[in-house]
Amino acid sequence: MKKISHKITHKLERILVSFIPHIVKWEEYLQTKIKQYKHQKLKQQLKSVGSRVRFRDNIRIDHPHNVSFGNKIYIGTNVVLDGRGGITIGDNTTIGFNVVILSANHDYQSNTLPYEHDVYIHKPVMVGRNVWIGANVLIIPGVVIGDGAIIAAGTVVTSNVEPLAIVGGQPSRIIKYRDKEHYDRLALEQIGQTEISSVYSSIQG
Repeated sequence: MKKISHKITHKLERILVSFIPHIVKWEEYLQTKIKQYKHQKLKQQLKSVGSRVRFRDNIRIDHPHNVSFGNKIYIGTNVVLDGRGGITIGDNTTIGFNVVILSANHDYQSNTLPYEHDVYIHKPVMVGRNVWIGANVLIIPGVVIGDGAIIAAGTVVTSNVEPLAIVGGQPSRIIKYRDKEHYDRLALEQIGQTEISSVYSSIQG
């Protein structure tokens, strides 16, 4: 009897093992669909959102009704956007993983030490078009990042960034500037491609 029971158990284990790859595939499929659903629901809560906005994976957006996205934006995994003071991100911007953008901070001059937990100073953050923000970047409230700027990985952005500037460090400093002629040529090509795409979409519609 014991021998028969062992054989049955062994056979059931073999059947189960043969199904594991299929179970894993279904789990991955469900996780993908759940992630897509969550991202879609989050986009619906935003103040405004353009087309082709992609979230790589986990993303946290506090007060999404104060956050606006342009078109063709990519946001990496584990990004945190604190939208209390307002955040605007322009077209064709890429944000790397572990980026934190804050638009509100505690008031150190409030009536409690070290600060009042429910008292905040709101300062909007504006990110221009064609901006590239590297991984592990921290952007503090009130910062404006100009079009075409690049923020190096690990940078703490404490002041406004000029258009086409490449900045890095803690706090941030200008390393150099992008080639304006080259940037302008690419930007014009991008506008042309967008117009062609828009005309094609209207014809198809």
